[in-house]
Amino acid sequence: MKKQFLKIKPVGGIGQIGSNMTLVQSENDTILIDAGILFPYEDFFDIDYLIPDLTTIPEPTILIITHGHEDHIGAILHIIKQFPKIKVLASPFAAGVIRKKLEYNHNPYPIVEYKSYDQLGFKDFTIDPIHVNHSIPETVGLLLRDLKEEFGLFFISDFKIDFKTIYERPFDFEKLVNLSKNLKRRILLADSTNITSFQLNTPSEVELIPILDELFSSTEKRIFVTCFSSNIHRLMTFISLAKKHGRKIVPHGRSMISYLNTANELGMIPDFANTIKLAESIFPGQDNLVVLLSGCQGDFRGTFRRFCMSEDSTFKPRPDDLVLLSSKAIPGNEKKISLLLNKLSEIGTRVITSQDKFIHVSGHPGRDDLLHLYQKYNPTDIVPIHGESSFIRKHIDFIKSSFSSATPHYFLNFDELIIDNDLNLKINQGEKLEPLIIHGKQIILEREKVSERRKLACNGTVFLSLKISKDLKGVEKISFTFQGLPTLITKNSENFNRFLENYFVQINFKDVDKTTEELRIAIRKYFDQILGYKPQTFIHLL
Repeated sequence: MKKQFLKIKPVGGIGQIGSNMTLVQSENDTILIDAGILFPYEDFFDIDYLIPDLTTIPEPTILIITHGHEDHIGAILHIIKQFPKIKVLASPFAAGVIRKKLEYNHNPYPIVEYKSYDQLGFKDFTIDPIHVNHSIPETVGLLLRDLKEEFGLFFISDFKIDFKTIYERPFDFEKLVNLSKNLKRRILLADSTNITSFQLNTPSEVELIPILDELFSSTEKRIFVTCFSSNIHRLMTFISLAKKHGRKIVPHGRSMISYLNTANELGMIPDFANTIKLAESIFPGQDNLVVLLSGCQGDFRGTFRRFCMSEDSTFKPRPDDLVLLSSKAIPGNEKKISLLLNKLSEIGTRVITSQDKFIHVSGHPGRDDLLHLYQKYNPTDIVPIHGESSFIRKHIDFIKSSFSSATPHYFLNFDELIIDNDLNLKINQGEKLEPLIIHGKQIILEREKVSERRKLACNGTVFLSLKISKDLKGVEKISFTFQGLPTLITKNSENFNRFLENYFVQINFKDVDKTTEELRIAIRKYFDQILGYKPQTFIHLL
């Protein structure tokens, strides 16, 4: 190939849903697009989230945020710690969300705001934000063009097409077409999230209003709603309907209050002070309430879970309540949510989900929406992104069958898409790096520690302390505790004590390491005979 002009390297977000982060590198520019987290895709025993491994990427000078969802901004704290000189650019709404996140973690950092009509200039290329629709305000795609305006790359990881929207402008196809129509090579990196959906066109937010209005009219008692806290347009619908029906709106949960405050600071919610009531300012048992609950995915610490389990200190579910679940389960969360809905059903609470009524629409494109984008932008090459590996393959099949004039490319995290100065395209496979596990105060937890956690959680633990005689021939004192073992064991601890006393008759501790390991193995076998499994065993010598 000729001399490299541009390299695109995703370090997260392709082959999985989450941790969206893409490196864009030219001779004189190195930037990142987005800095997201990945929510656990397997049982990591209460870890918080995962982030891409940043160790192999060169230091970027700029981070551009496309929108304010956690899978695009959640790793910002890690980015600014890893690259303390990086300049962060975001829309006003995303910038407001990021600032609150950083302040909450006691780590303020300057965020530079850009608008969708700005052009971001670099040494080797320009980037024009293109306004698109999504399930959060101020989402953009990014159109990167070389300085000769021969080459364009449109990066659009999350979007939908909503021509009926009353909350924002429709997708700005006019700007996209005007800026790209004369380009010789046009590459599209596009969302694959809904490629398997039966809905060919994603409905508009506006289409939910009549059904929600009927549901608000169907009861004079309390209404509880849970949806993604970032879905400000959905929340604006609930606020509008609450005002229409003479109800008070009460946001409940830290993220719900935080996102609404950010929207209010930007003037998105009319008459905010008179419309929004804090939970501590109202009587929670009154009927004319619409309570907006965060934690729609059934998160263990989430407000929606606390409410359903009758563990919330302010609101407890009642049989005459109406609960609306205005969101879709992220894959892997279905069981958690189902258990919570069962709890409400046991109480007799009326529950409506998107399977019962039309009360949720996606923020991602159906196949016909993707085709509409192809036809407008007319790409020469299409690279599916933002989806699981199976979604990427199905997206490629769709491109081949529906838009054969473009060449599809299969591309995963850490692969490199390279454009040379003659606009030729090549993809190099890269070394795959596992994401980093984050727990507690943004601390990395090594994967082998997760294995240890799994064993501790599944098998229980035996802690044994022994005071050894000075001549190392006997044990003067025995002390032990059990964690996570059945009551059968704890109630009959004298049997274990007798086992140890008999065992110590046969041994001495002159070879401490060897004797301790043999004792550990013997204890595990002892419990295996009783329980059918071997608990983790730790021995401490005094």
